[in-house]
Amino acid sequence: MLVPRLSHLKLASYPRPSGISHLCLSMLLLFVFSRPAIAQTEGAGLISTSPAQVPPARTSRTDSIAANRTAIRAQLRFEQQRRLLMPSMFTSAGRECDAHVGRFCQWNDNTPLPSEPKALKSAREKLIVALDSAARRSPHDRWIAAQRVRYLIEAGHDTAAVAAARECADESWWCPGLLGLALHEEGDGAAADSAFNVALASMPQRERCRWTDISKVIESSLQNRFGRLGCDRKPEIAERIWWLADPFFGKPGNDRRAEHYARHMMSRIIQNTRYGYDTSWGEDLHQLIVRYGWARVWTKQPTAPMDPQIRVTGHEATPTYHFFPNESAIDSVLPAWEKLWRLKGNEFAELYSPKYAPNIVDIEPQIATFRRADSLLIVAAYDVTSDTAFAGEGVQSALVLARDEIHSVASLQSATPAGRYSLMADSKPTLMSLEVWRPAGRRGARMRKVVSMAALPAGTVAVSDILLFEPADDSRMELADLVPRALGTLTAKRDIKLGLYWETYGLAKVDSALPVALTMTRITEQAFRRIVESIGLAKRAAPMSIAWRDTPPIAGVATRSVVLDLSLLPKGKYEIKVELKPAGAPPVSTTRSIRIE
Repeated sequence: MLVPRLSHLKLASYPRPSGISHLCLSMLLLFVFSRPAIAQTEGAGLISTSPAQVPPARTSRTDSIAANRTAIRAQLRFEQQRRLLMPSMFTSAGRECDAHVGRFCQWNDNTPLPSEPKALKSAREKLIVALDSAARRSPHDRWIAAQRVRYLIEAGHDTAAVAAARECADESWWCPGLLGLALHEEGDGAAADSAFNVALASMPQRERCRWTDISKVIESSLQNRFGRLGCDRKPEIAERIWWLADPFFGKPGNDRRAEHYARHMMSRIIQNTRYGYDTSWGEDLHQLIVRYGWARVWTKQPTAPMDPQIRVTGHEATPTYHFFPNESAIDSVLPAWEKLWRLKGNEFAELYSPKYAPNIVDIEPQIATFRRADSLLIVAAYDVTSDTAFAGEGVQSALVLARDEIHSVASLQSATPAGRYSLMADSKPTLMSLEVWRPAGRRGARMRKVVSMAALPAGTVAVSDILLFEPADDSRMELADLVPRALGTLTAKRDIKLGLYWETYGLAKVDSALPVALTMTRITEQAFRRIVESIGLAKRAAPMSIAWRDTPPIAGVATRSVVLDLSLLPKGKYEIKVELKPAGAPPVSTTRSIRIE
């Protein structure tokens, strides 16, 4: 019985016949196998066996050749078994491709797929044993070293893959490239970055240019504007794109860039070997891997009992996201900048599924900003305790403020599913990223927003954001006392009391009796209800409003807090509005939306 696995993605895999531009036809792959090349051609790589074993100091050329041939036969035998044992599954061959890449058709529909049969997993383990044995006989054979890391990763043995890659002692770029790949798969972002940097520094220029070229993974608007990016072409633009494409700023290393290099490394490993499609290697297969990742699972289309033809589909990791920014984000930090990411979609030139957080959800934190001379105090509170994927150990969160790819204003980290942050920043537009992830729960959440503060002209009154907090029995209402009690979501229960805090700036002596109004207006969320209200067929909900006169301090910052009883309000979404009417000046106001349950 085939058991579906929720977290895998569907890679479009069928070769497309030349001469057909819009029809996506499956290539009929015959069950015929040819002998792959003996080894890759660049230099020799050193890989040993498991950490507890030490390879022989010297190996004869005859033994090395024999070990290489034995490893190739074992790899070929496994791929033949894979084609026989891979699970059957109907795929998206009946609809238009999301992307055509050479002979292949790519679909990005994120459908679940069955797990591999036990017999296939067992065959892979036997291959790994054979590769271990071959590595002992020929420790300098880079083909054997690469396949060992490849199949350990494929089997989910990431730690063993790292150990195998660390045993590589060759001085060329191949070994640090293998190590970067294994470390990235294991989730060690900082170490993966370091290993890839070593590989890039020591690899031939042509190979380095191929790795650092990001032209194929950015959208057409960026391609048309900047041309080829990478290989010392416009490095500052490429660096900015990579910074913005990083899924989680708070996680060490740049995860999306490391994935890009890992895909290049895996492409080099797979090249000149038997691969699931059983078709000749070409630039289209390389581009498929660089843009969408390598296949993690293979399936075949169900066929008639006597049909010898096998139609194979490769499935990458899933679900996938588009972390690269739109073009406008390359130029400057703007207030609407947070809208320049669109994570989900099938039509993008590249997609990626972070292994540590393949399921990314929206987060609804509370963000409030307050003036402090020429600086900005940012308060951020989050709470994901209602999401069971964040329950348990291993939750990580971060609040990162960064003006650009070089200047990180501040960064705080926590290890709880609910947290409160308070950070100072200057008044310039700054990208704020609030992030939470838990690898054990395979879940991540983030919210990115540009924060800034315009200068306050003399004689002008301004009001801060409203901070929602849980009231306490004590009477302390200073902001520093309220931050630990700030609501982590914009949702409150009807059976609790709700605290509101705000600040006013620039008051004059004539404002000694300042009129203040606080209004709560229910927001109609149903489209039909809004229509009938607009034409008078239904009564609009009357807002709840209270008004008073404040006697605030004239110098410095005037603070105010109130506590509301929500028990008399119907459930629904509300807008809270605080309006002040300074003498001789237009009213100023601030709003906050909240849902009452």
